[in-house]
Amino acid sequence: MNSIQSTAFCLNQPLAPQSLLHRHRRLAPPAASAISIDYDDESKHHTITIPSFLSDDESDISGTYPSLLHKIHVLPFLESEESARMLKIARAYAEASSSWDQQDSTRHVSYQTVDFAVEESVDMSQYLQDINFQERIFGLLSEEYDVDVEDLSELDFFCASYEASGDDVQTDRETMDRLEFHRDGSLLSFTVLLSRPEDFEGGGTIFDALRGAADESDQQSTVLKAPGSIQPLKAGYATLHSGKILHGGHVVTKGQRIVLVGFVDVDLRNMREGALGSAAKEWGRNDVREFWNQRRLLKTKQQKASWNVSNWRYLPKKGRSCLGKCSMPASLLGSIENRSKPEIIRERRLRSEDRLLRDIMLPRAERGEKIEEELGEWREVSLEDMDGLMIGWEE
Repeated sequence: MNSIQSTAFCLNQPLAPQSLLHRHRRLAPPAASAISIDYDDESKHHTITIPSFLSDDESDISGTYPSLLHKIHVLPFLESEESARMLKIARAYAEASSSWDQQDSTRHVSYQTVDFAVEESVDMSQYLQDINFQERIFGLLSEEYDVDVEDLSELDFFCASYEASGDDVQTDRETMDRLEFHRDGSLLSFTVLLSRPEDFEGGGTIFDALRGAADESDQQSTVLKAPGSIQPLKAGYATLHSGKILHGGHVVTKGQRIVLVGFVDVDLRNMREGALGSAAKEWGRNDVREFWNQRRLLKTKQQKASWNVSNWRYLPKKGRSCLGKCSMPASLLGSIENRSKPEIIRERRLRSEDRLLRDIMLPRAERGEKIEEELGEWREVSLEDMDGLMIGWEE
């Protein structure tokens, strides 16, 4: 996309001048910098840059802000006829297979969704092939995130439904109207809206880092709504983002929102070794703090007067070096409680997320050669070939 570049990323820099093809706005988030929105009237391409939560003088940061992964792209992707055709195919398959009548507990274990895998629908798979869907979406991802198309691979591709609670009179359907905050298993992700925006209310992809955004519903060009939800303007729009940015499905309050969702893997040669592992370790620590805080609130509700140190129960009696069961000192308890406060946990998550987005992608000059997977030759296997591999048994 030939977009007009903006220099208004830092708080102390002036805004870019207004022009016919480009408008630039700044919104105040709960962070050190501002949310940046770039919009091109000609291409209808929105670029939302999530704010910085780190200071540039932190010595252990390899990359700079904003990286390409800090950017979320919302733009027209499918023609109106294509999105309408795909919506019709999706509805027909979901009705025949009851895919949207219960949550999927097999493919998405941690965060279950109401969906079906695209490959399960022969008609949808064929139509996507006819319109060169993968080639087109990979081309966009390659252009916006500076990754060779050959380094992209599909990890998961499904069609999801979000349906407002109470809209359906049937009580045996297990639908869902939202999806909790999570991170995808892929570095890159995309969502393509199939439903018409007038067929539902609410919804959209909500990002934790954008939760400080104000609702500019009076602006016809904006796709960013409070509280940090991105809502495309028309069916067929695609939303591209890093799957490692904490995000979820914003609640649908009326109607049904149907989307195509894809997780896209990036070849390891493009990524800095250890960056993802460090971020995952910090996120895990925050999850423990959050769990501890929930348990603390439960115990407080149960009017527990104090916390006990009980690790002694899991140590061998011989050579045990602790004093046994005792009350936790008030000073230590206060320190732990402070670290487990929701606002502190959120700040830690956003900082580690910002660090990952800066560090994980290697500059092109530092990327290694792509290693091709070696596959053996395919040939027909006869029963004689299998004879020596079979396990026999006696009746």
